[in-house]
Amino acid sequence: MLQRPSATAPGGIVIADIAVAALAAVSLLAGAVVIGQARASLDVFLYISELGALGMPTASQFQVGFVLVVAGILLVAVVVRDVRTRLPLLRGVAPAAALVAAAALFLVAAAVPCSSGCPSLLTDAAQWRDWVHIVAAVLAFVAGCLAMLQFATARDRWLARLSTAGGITVGVVAATGGIISLARGNTDIGSTLEYVAAAIGIVWMLAMLIVHALPAPGSQRPSALDVSLTSTSVPNGR
Repeated sequence: MLQRPSATAPGGIVIADIAVAALAAVSLLAGAVVIGQARASLDVFLYISELGALGMPTASQFQVGFVLVVAGILLVAVVVRDVRTRLPLLRGVAPAAALVAAAALFLVAAAVPCSSGCPSLLTDAAQWRDWVHIVAAVLAFVAGCLAMLQFATARDRWLARLSTAGGITVGVVAATGGIISLARGNTDIGSTLEYVAAAIGIVWMLAMLIVHALPAPGSQRPSALDVSLTSTSVPNGR
């Protein structure tokens, strides 16, 4: 059963979760603003990766923004650390673990920027760093989608619907933008789709922070939170 922390839970736990959630929200929003400003400073449509490409004037700003987003994702993982899903295909990995994996992969993508112009991997111009950067970024999006879909069975209907819609949308939008990029198609459309996918992911994480950090009056915080397949209470296994 997925629910908010209880108002009757130990005060230290609730306060700590609220503090971590606040830091996560600030970090995510700050990172988004920094990357958004880098994008707005240019007169052309570019993919997010291209903002940090070697030789780009926005490279340092891109890395700062990306690191802030990575820090925010890690803090979200701390807040949802007790969440488990009973969805058969996904219960082997905790949502927090999927978020940590996404953060680690995004950090690799930030640390290894693509070469000048971010050439398509389907061309001879692609270097080893382009492969590392793109593969890490793609796997990070996959890990993020996995975490979102793990919340698709939440008892809170709005949360389940948001997670389902978000996970599917991010997957489809990011994949479409990636295909356009590989094919060197319309950069205006492809890059816009990538920014949309990233924005949806950030909005979803902010929603998770609100649900898990704010106490629900009159409820009892369980020792482990379950994302249940049914609307009936399921023992948490502890």
